[in-house]
Amino acid sequence: MNPLNENSIFNIIFNKLGDIIIANLLFLVCSIPLVTIGPSLTALYHCTLRIVKGNNPGTVKTFFRAFKENFRQSLIVWLGFLAILVVLILNIRFLLSRNSSSGQMFLYLSMAVVAFAVIGALYIFPVIAAFSNTLKNLLRNAYIFAFMHFPSTIAIAVISILPMYMTYQDLELLPLYAFCWFFFGFGLTAEINSYLFYRMFKPYLDSEDEPGADGREYEEAGPLKEISAKESQIPENHSSGGQE
Repeated sequence: MNPLNENSIFNIIFNKLGDIIIANLLFLVCSIPLVTIGPSLTALYHCTLRIVKGNNPGTVKTFFRAFKENFRQSLIVWLGFLAILVVLILNIRFLLSRNSSSGQMFLYLSMAVVAFAVIGALYIFPVIAAFSNTLKNLLRNAYIFAFMHFPSTIAIAVISILPMYMTYQDLELLPLYAFCWFFFGFGLTAEINSYLFYRMFKPYLDSEDEPGADGREYEEAGPLKEISAKESQIPENHSSGGQE
């Protein structure tokens, strides 16, 4: 096998690594204001989902288009989840300082709400990256996906949270961890998660409407799938509440 061949395994791997590094650097640059972490994360997942699909026409172009198209929804979600988590964490710290039975009950309740919010935060940005819908339906679908595929949810949580936890636990290797996060850490995490997300999303993505299925260019295809608010609902037999 010629390693320089366009379809060789070496060429495919190095192209993917290059795309992940570029997407990672774009994510970091666009996250510098901090308030734009949500839109940046959505754009990052849009790129990695396309890499998994094998339909990435250009990482820079794909990233900035997704960043622009999903900016408002992603920003609202990010600021909302951030506010909720800050309030809950402050509440947990306050409850830890109190030694009472009622305080313990509210402590466990607050921790459960934090876990619920973290699960939503792990799913909502990939869902925004993959589907066009109202924010209300996107949030609902994010939790439906999370609890329909709970083993995958646990795996995604471990993949996303454990490396960050280990980074702050081993301060001696912090420079090495910082190097990894700067060049490929966030992109690689999103890429690994995207294999799980794409497996969940694929049944709800009509292959005829997926970009590249009929040879259309990215400009015409738009997001991973152009779905109206009605068409992007999760079937009612998968949710007791259904969709509106």
